[in-house]
Amino acid sequence: MKIGKILCSMMVWPAGAALAASSPWAGTWKLDQAQSHFAGGTMSITKGAGGLLHYADGTTVEYDFSPDGKERKYWANSTAVWTSPRKNTWDAVIKLDGKDYARGHLVLSAEGKTLTQDWTAYRPDGSTQREVDVMTRVSGSSGLVGTWRSTKVEGGGGPREFVIDVPAEGRIHYRVADMKLDVDARTDGTDTAMTGPTAAPGLTIAFQAINPTTTRYTMKVDGKVDSMGEQTLAADGRSFTDVNWTPGKEDEKSTAVYVKQ
Repeated sequence: MKIGKILCSMMVWPAGAALAASSPWAGTWKLDQAQSHFAGGTMSITKGAGGLLHYADGTTVEYDFSPDGKERKYWANSTAVWTSPRKNTWDAVIKLDGKDYARGHLVLSAEGKTLTQDWTAYRPDGSTQREVDVMTRVSGSSGLVGTWRSTKVEGGGGPREFVIDVPAEGRIHYRVADMKLDVDARTDGTDTAMTGPTAAPGLTIAFQAINPTTTRYTMKVDGKVDSMGEQTLAADGRSFTDVNWTPGKEDEKSTAVYVKQ
């Protein structure tokens, strides 16, 4: 998980091609962490105005921050407070509508080339999800400023389990129970709003059924494309692969494998 991606990427889930109520996409799906690959993405931190730092990763997640303990706007309807308890160590608290959504602990190695992030996300159902990322410096010489590439991700990558229902041909319904997220949409490429306490205002997803075993999707925030993806169902219908990327960063794709329960 790149800094700041804890909100956005955890709301990305496979779209699934749905052509009928008997579709092989219908059912409960669980993430196969061992078969998935989430490392490889990059982020940049630059010096912004007024002594603030500026985070960007190519998605709609872009914000200013400083480890001064002040609460600032983060992404969509969330805020963040950053502190630095000691040299080369930072803590972040992200709040969504005033409630704790995620906490992060970041440590920079002594030589300044490796950044380890330990994030814990708090779900609306009371559960937690932990993710540890190891990032390697691509540019910059000290502190957080520079470009970073994810080289190892443990425990992250999106929803652990979700349910797909296919109420009718050309329609699909998703529910991510722990996040209390729902979407009921057509599979013709129409943008559809997500609902639930963790759905950011203006967050939409569009599903496009390419064929019975392939679906593409596009997520947007206030009309701006945030991420895109494509899923391919295995021949036996027991699993599928979700390849996700940020527009303009097609060489930094992540892959999630889900197994039918």
